[in-house]
Amino acid sequence: MSRPNSRWLLLLLLLAAAQARAQDDELEQIFQDANLESLIDRALQLNITAKVLPPDESPAWNSVSQKVTLPGRSVAVRIVGENLRIDAVFTPYEEEDGTLVLVVQGQVWYSEAAETRYLTTFQSVPVGLGEKVLFFPLGLSEPLSKKTTFTMQIEVEIYPYKQLLKKEKHPLLPIDPYGRREKADQPLL
Repeated sequence: MSRPNSRWLLLLLLLAAAQARAQDDELEQIFQDANLESLIDRALQLNITAKVLPPDESPAWNSVSQKVTLPGRSVAVRIVGENLRIDAVFTPYEEEDGTLVLVVQGQVWYSEAAETRYLTTFQSVPVGLGEKVLFFPLGLSEPLSKKTTFTMQIEVEIYPYKQLLKKEKHPLLPIDPYGRREKADQPLL
């Protein structure tokens, strides 16, 4: 490598290291704030309920999870079955006027005989605090196939985390390494 090229490479590496250090310093400043009020004021809790619904019956399977995030930060849910895997990623965004938009990305892999299929969906939904959003990662296949089938339904509700903290009378459950606060008796897969 020639001398001028190696100098540019060294300069670019130094700039990249300085940028990474600046990001680390910013993160450290946030966590040095003793009461983290600014983060708690912005934080949102997503209550996520996944259900398997047989036609005209109560749920055959139900799982509840509560996850805390910030606007613009995603929350992921993975559901794994015998011939099925569903990944759903929920990202709440706060508009300039204070309204919320929930961006939902779904990915489904499923096997039929010797073939594996992949489906994906991407939706943006305006949502109010406390409003229930229903997501059907497998769609509603019964009208299409004319067969009796199960439906997978994921419900998402968004609440301001700070208001929920005020309402809680008992200590909070610990947060897992992924930032989730889950009910121990009903974990998501």
